[in-house]
Amino acid sequence: MGRAVIAFRLLSLRCGALALCALLGMDQSMRGAEAAAAKGGSGVPEMQLLLEQVRSQRDRMISAHESLARELREAGEEQRKAILERMQEQKREFEAAQSALHKQIREEQRRQRQAVTGKR
Repeated sequence: MGRAVIAFRLLSLRCGALALCALLGMDQSMRGAEAAAAKGGSGVPEMQLLLEQVRSQRDRMISAHESLARELREAGEEQRKAILERMQEQKREFEAAQSALHKQIREEQRRQRQAVTGKR
């Protein structure tokens, strides 16, 4: 087996694991955010907007990864290296964007909790 094939399989496994972790992590964050939104509060529309951004970003990442994986299967040796690099860059960008959105969700949840405790 060539190094490119091994690298592709490892990257595919890592990206698959990343996508699974992202989905599971987002699922937990979204459940908490949806529970907070269900309780009511001034930030409900903001929270729903953030959750929609997370979902759309996840969908875009999955479709882009699938597209690159198809290209990688059909690519030659030189093209494989470029595609693998694009996949790694895409992974880094996705992680950074998800981290920023999760921080915004946590801040919004914090604001909502403070608003509820302030009303008591």
